[in-house]
Amino acid sequence: MICPFCGRTFDAEAAQAACRTCTMLGGCKKVKCPHCSYEMPAETSLVKWLRKKLGKGHGQS
Repeated sequence: MICPFCGRTFDAEAAQAACRTCTMLGGCKKVKCPHCSYEMPAETSLVKWLRKKLGKGHGQS
């Protein structure tokens, strides 16, 4: 994944680790950048499927 705020790349495991301190306990359906703590909506299954079909690797880890 690429953070739209700071532009750094991170993977899903790093995002989950960044969410461990959250009071929502993972129930907010957002992804948190481990570098700048920016929170963004998680990709939907449809977006992931389209990205795979179209061959766009831009948001993948």
